[in-house]
Amino acid sequence: MRKTGRELDRLVFSRAMSAKKVFITVTAAALAGMVMGGLFGLAAGKMTPDFFRHLVPWQDIEPNGFAAFCGATAGIILGGGLGCFGVVLQAIFGWRKKTPDGTEIK
Repeated sequence: MRKTGRELDRLVFSRAMSAKKVFITVTAAALAGMVMGGLFGLAAGKMTPDFFRHLVPWQDIEPNGFAAFCGATAGIILGGGLGCFGVVLQAIFGWRKKTPDGTEIK
């Protein structure tokens, strides 16, 4: 049995991600990126402290803290971008779903 246009619209919109779910997904990805980037920066600051000590020419900075800050900042940006990319991919692949009776939603 074929679905009418109104039934298909209801089915498509019931599968769509809500704004709350999109926000939570992107925020969780950014926070995970922040943690991983911060840990990577902390390890990089401990392994190569001389590299991070003189990045600001007019003053010496604490290398572990600066490296962790830079890693966490980059992790937030890249993690949030990856979360947005995941939401976009999910939306694209969600357009080609099939209804329970086997008909394809276009």
